Amino acid sequence: MDKAELRLVADNLGPIQHADVALMPLTVLIGRNNTGKTYLAQALYAVHKAIESFPRSQPENLTDSDHEALRSVLVSHLAKDSGCESSLLLKDLPHPLPEKLTDWVDNALKGTGNKLNERLCAYFGVPDLGDITRWDTDGVVVKVVKAGRSVESFDSKGNASVDRSAVLSVSIDGESAFGFPPLSRFLPHNGDDQDNEFLKQELFWFLCSNVWREYVNKMQLGGSAHYLPAGRSGLLHAWTDVVKLRLQLERDRFGLVRPESDLGGIALDFISSLAGVLGHHSHYRYRRQLSLFDEDRPSDAPESLVLLRELMEGKIRAGSDEDMVPTLNYEQSGRRLPIRRASSMVADLAPLAMWVDRLIRPGDLLIIDEPESHLHPEAIRLVARVLVRLVNEGIRVVCATHSSVLLHELSNCILRERAKNTEQASDHVYLEADKLAHTDIAVHRFYRSDSTNAVDIEHVQIDPDWGIPEDEHVRVAGDLSDETARLIGSLV
Repeated sequence: MDKAELRLVADNLGPIQHADVALMPLTVLIGRNNTGKTYLAQALYAVHKAIESFPRSQPENLTDSDHEALRSVLVSHLAKDSGCESSLLLKDLPHPLPEKLTDWVDNALKGTGNKLNERLCAYFGVPDLGDITRWDTDGVVVKVVKAGRSVESFDSKGNASVDRSAVLSVSIDGESAFGFPPLSRFLPHNGDDQDNEFLKQELFWFLCSNVWREYVNKMQLGGSAHYLPAGRSGLLHAWTDVVKLRLQLERDRFGLVRPESDLGGIALDFISSLAGVLGHHSHYRYRRQLSLFDEDRPSDAPESLVLLRELMEGKIRAGSDEDMVPTLNYEQSGRRLPIRRASSMVADLAPLAMWVDRLIRPGDLLIIDEPESHLHPEAIRLVARVLVRLVNEGIRVVCATHSSVLLHELSNCILRERAKNTEQASDHVYLEADKLAHTDIAVHRFYRSDSTNAVDIEHVQIDPDWGIPEDEHVRVAGDLSDETARLIGSLV
């Protein structure tokens, strides 16, 4: 699949007049403050969460003739292929099922557009999209487009179009998405007629869910999305107080309407995910042994997590299961202290470490705002390599940054991938995971183009033999040096 196949297009979103952003395995958003980088990142997050909500509208039931034709194809396919991971191309299903399934996906995408509106309002903390629309415009439009053929998949206006050239299939054996058992379990068998009728009704729903899952994966919108907002260290420091306050409000208002949270949508989403990671009954607790938390490195610990542990110079530990409010501690050299008393560097990196360890899986999307926050330049270099390692582990990463150091290190990762000899003397140990193909990264610069104060976005051309241009940072550094020279000259 073309790595640049998916694009996010946004019009009149906050300060942004028009955005057309290619989404690569690593997408970097740069530019001055208050130019809409976070607006676009939150819009992308809303798109993914709308997709994840998955349309639940029950499709029409199969007719008896459709069902018999489908059953014949499935029985024949299962008899020929006894493999545990079998699939059947959509085009091989009997007519008119391919068309019916594709039409259902098309309608589901229209419903996803409506969900997108709800998500945008929630994450921007507004009752109506008019509150984040540029003045004197017709309203916000956010849409997902396939680059090669410019096929619009869906948008926030409720328009949608399925790319019917996509080669789709249906999983036959093995558990499918959304917890469905193998398709063969839905084939009617000798038994109660009522049970068989139920299986017939569920069969088309199963097919729809499979085709939907396959389509969103083809669109590079599969997996889960995760957002680490700017100011996460402050949210983490306030975590215990926020939870205690909410418990107190719930106790004081027991039996009454639940109080509204003062936290914005993204902040509340972050806190909610943190509660899922630390909560006593969380289903995340046993997904993997805590490689960042343990004394020894497990054999399956991802290289990104290994580098994070090196950077943090300590371990993150959950509090006691007896605590009323789940807590988080930082341990270094055998001493343990609450995360609120640890450095802001530790507090900023701890969520990234926990998300990588507990939540993120290959195929997921990680959006991180200002990964360089509160970090020394040497630490920023390591964080840049963490992002590269995540990409090489199959995670799609989007980050908004103001750091020239981070951009420079990403450039070095690009050059490292192309260099013939990377064994030069260095204080750092570089792995294959620290190399980044220049075709795996896109950099987009946000800027104000004219007196209208509207923001435009340009795709920054990356030179594979040089790296990422840093024109804005170079210009600021040049101005600063010139000013220093003038001041020194005035002292003579």
